[in-house]
Amino acid sequence: MKRLYRLNEIRQEIQHHDLVLLLIKTSGCGVCESIQAKAAVLLQSHKAIQGIYVFMEDAPDMAAEYLVLTAPTLLLFFQGKEVYRESRFVRFEELEQVLARYEEQILD
Repeated sequence: MKRLYRLNEIRQEIQHHDLVLLLIKTSGCGVCESIQAKAAVLLQSHKAIQGIYVFMEDAPDMAAEYLVLTAPTLLLFFQGKEVYRESRFVRFEELEQVLARYEEQILD
């Protein structure tokens, strides 16, 4: 997963890629680190999905832009629109199914 620092960088990634998985995290958050590690492994089998992450402290305006109130939060964007959101405790089996469904749409 690629680390970003500013809201405009996030917007550019979402604009330039059909599928983007964004992880919003905070420093010193053990759950955030665990979610990032699991998401990175999951993305290895989904090459069409751009994985990015940002610390809330680096881009506080990003939290307001995407209405993120807690960390970690995972957001999936498909062709620029948010299509999936999960916060705190991520159900990775469900996320895997969602990623596969959207990835199939862009690979067809």
